[in-house]
Amino acid sequence: MTAQNNYFLVEGKYNTARVFSQKRDETAVEQIAAICSNAAYKNSQIRIMPDYHPGLGSVIGFTATLENRIIPNTVGVDINCGMHCSRLGKVEINFRLLDQFIRSSIPHGFKHNQKISPRIPSDLKEEIVRVSKKLGLDADNQLKGIGSLGGGNHFIEINQAENGDKYLVIHSGSRNFGLQICNYHQKQAYQYCCQQYKMAADLELKAEYDLNKSNSFLEGKLAAEYYQDMKVAQKYADLNRKIMAERILEFLELEALASFQTRHNYINFEDHIIRKGAVSAHQDEKILIPLNMRDGSILARGLGNPDWNYSAPHGAGRLLSRTQAKKEISLKEFKKSMRDVYSSSVKKSTIDEAPSAYKSAEEILLAVKESIEVIEVLKPLYNFKAS
Repeated sequence: MTAQNNYFLVEGKYNTARVFSQKRDETAVEQIAAICSNAAYKNSQIRIMPDYHPGLGSVIGFTATLENRIIPNTVGVDINCGMHCSRLGKVEINFRLLDQFIRSSIPHGFKHNQKISPRIPSDLKEEIVRVSKKLGLDADNQLKGIGSLGGGNHFIEINQAENGDKYLVIHSGSRNFGLQICNYHQKQAYQYCCQQYKMAADLELKAEYDLNKSNSFLEGKLAAEYYQDMKVAQKYADLNRKIMAERILEFLELEALASFQTRHNYINFEDHIIRKGAVSAHQDEKILIPLNMRDGSILARGLGNPDWNYSAPHGAGRLLSRTQAKKEISLKEFKKSMRDVYSSSVKKSTIDEAPSAYKSAEEILLAVKESIEVIEVLKPLYNFKAS
């Protein structure tokens, strides 16, 4: 590691990553070094965001320019997880009634809808059926997942701006559909690399394909097939959030004055950048970065910095793992930290999502000055998480 300015470098066999942080997380650094030692990204510009932390298949906060190879795990299982944000204006909302509606009408946790939503366009429905058949999935079950929240750090919030405008914010992804696509293609990647390893004529080429199940890559036709399926999951996730927003606004008898989405865990095929736990931050692009249940979300615009891969953090980043949070944070402390937010989700079962489990807002705000311009921090008035 070499310390320089506001970042440090992590070197591997094929590449060197720039990590935009002054704090070193050894487990995450090992994951970054492994990526830099993987031939899949030997020609990529690798940039790691300030909220980086260890992930299951890859480090969270990873960005890289897309070349001719891809490791499905570096995009991840919740393909196109992201935020849907709708500005509502200066409106009054009964949070008790809203909470009752969400609990009864928006499936959360492992639940999905009883019926397939009529809001799903027929062409997308056909694509989902095609991918489901290919992966051996029940297409109806996958379609019923559209319009459902999920669990973990997914949430529904009503936030408020400094001028009194309220915002509906929904954080969710591609549900089980994205998980199945990632796992299928990661398995394909391992089988492919094993075959190429056996066929390789020299030791240097053999070394490129000498990989394990979690870090094997795809290229050529197999990579193209992954991209095709992943694009369907990206559409799935966008629509999933949009349908939940529409149903909530219909219940509230409100209309959105403006809406936008901020995505992470995806590949942008316009700028050809892979982002896992990172968001696009092109010049003047509107962005929403969630902090935690108490502190809300950063509303910002991108600065279009090429050295950051036109990217920004996707959140504050975890300070404590879920296991650590459950051990170290008391329910009393959790409830006290959430006293100014209406929420029926502050329970022992959601303690791993407590504000103190995440890095401070100040830390992220200081770290992102080269990537985004902060407009303001939207403060939560209401929060729902699956428990």
